[in-house]
Amino acid sequence: MEGASWMEIRADHNKGLNYTEIARKYNIDRRTAKKYAESDSRPVYSLTDSKPSKLDPYKEQIMCWLEEAPYSAMRIWEKIQEHGFEGSYTVAKKYVREKGTA
Repeated sequence: MEGASWMEIRADHNKGLNYTEIARKYNIDRRTAKKYAESDSRPVYSLTDSKPSKLDPYKEQIMCWLEEAPYSAMRIWEKIQEHGFEGSYTVAKKYVREKGTA
C-alpha cells in the first residue's frame, strides 16, 4: 500500500467512513482498513525468512547422486526415504527438476 493511500484511508476514517466502507473503496480487507486507519505511522512491510524445507538435510546428498548418474526424481525420492526423509514425492521431484534432471 502506498503512503498516499494510507493517508487517504486515515482521512476517510476521520471524515466518518466506517471500516467496511473504506475497505470497499480501496478494495482491501476490512481488518486492513482498520489497521491502516488506526495506525499513527505508515505501515512498513518486511519479508519474512522462508521456512526450512524437509528436504534441506538431504540436498547435498541428492546433488552427489545426481553427479554420479542421471537418477530420476522417483529414484532420488526412494533413496532419501531410505535415509529417513518423510516428505512427499512432489517436493523431491521439484528439487530434482530445478537442478536440471527429472
